[in-house]
Amino acid sequence: MPLILVVDDQPANIHALYELLVDECEVAMATNGAEALAFCAQQLPDLVLLDVLMPEMNGYEVCGQLKADPRTRAIPVIFVTVQGSAADEAEGFAHGAVDYIPKPFVDVVVKARVRTQLALKLASESFARSQIELFQRDKLASVGRTITGIAQELSSPLGNALISACTLQDDLSHLGGLAQRGPLRRSDLDKHLRISEESVGLVLSNLQRALSIVDSFMQSTAENFGDQRRSFSLLELVHEVVASLAGALESHQVRCELDAADDLHLLSFRGALAKVLTTLIQNAIKHAYREAGGEVRIQVQALGTDQLCISVQDHGVGIPPALLGRVFDPFFSTRFGSHRSEPGLYIVRNLVTFALGGKIQVESTPGLGTTVRLTLPLISPEARRSTR
Repeated sequence: MPLILVVDDQPANIHALYELLVDECEVAMATNGAEALAFCAQQLPDLVLLDVLMPEMNGYEVCGQLKADPRTRAIPVIFVTVQGSAADEAEGFAHGAVDYIPKPFVDVVVKARVRTQLALKLASESFARSQIELFQRDKLASVGRTITGIAQELSSPLGNALISACTLQDDLSHLGGLAQRGPLRRSDLDKHLRISEESVGLVLSNLQRALSIVDSFMQSTAENFGDQRRSFSLLELVHEVVASLAGALESHQVRCELDAADDLHLLSFRGALAKVLTTLIQNAIKHAYREAGGEVRIQVQALGTDQLCISVQDHGVGIPPALLGRVFDPFFSTRFGSHRSEPGLYIVRNLVTFALGGKIQVESTPGLGTTVRLTLPLISPEARRSTR
């Protein structure tokens, strides 16, 4: 049963409300503001029926203290008072009440308004629980996809390294058997040395690839760039990123155009934002244009006084609608080949969301191109340790 706290300095009023509500609710009572606040500190009621005119501490003051405390802020309060003018009601709502019942009260009205507020509170709590459950399920699903992606990508290089190590082990065993049976021929020794060299080379290259995959995931937070939050020019950073990719842009015959009316200065994580922009431009170079030649446009726009928008746009092949929802999955790619072991937009989303305190959107139309839009605060939040 829902718990209602009735607060009134007149015992007759408390008794009347108790008799009216006890069949549908559990009713607790307080005769002054101090008692009401002490009760709420120990047990949170689902609704408070609060008199306004009380000695020492009036109802407005009690309601104000309830709303000022984060633990009791969500408790709905209905004022029950002889002050029934429109101005009195307006003042009651201004102090945080959800409803206002004038005295002498009508039983049917009290019951109806109590039921309404209890139903609204129940619906609100149910919605909040469902949102939390959805978030937790989505987070678990995201963790599962990440683990699966890492396992799939690591299985190939580690499997290759294991096969190569087993080949080396078998060959050394065979070489040992030959040595025990008599002198080794130069041709046998050369053969086994060649096999050993190839096997060791494959083990090292595949372990290096596995290490690179792990390292890519380690770069998904600002602190892993050795980054400190500091002030910097956005246009200066963009120019540096583009200059660092000059070779890749030239070899793929892709132009990089910058559209920015004004320079903006951020108090943020420079290394993390540089990684984001580098990855987005690299994605456009590698995946947008199947043949050499194209353009990547970077547009910077201020949003009010505290935010900005950075758009990275290409006019390439685009992403099919069926795949657009997977672009933030680790290792997702619209094409297979040598670039598949790159976490890509997975890391970009983590950096934008958790390090830079912003949002990322991807829009794409097959045959017309893709736009990645970043909405970032000019002042990022302080760095938070990642638990992902």
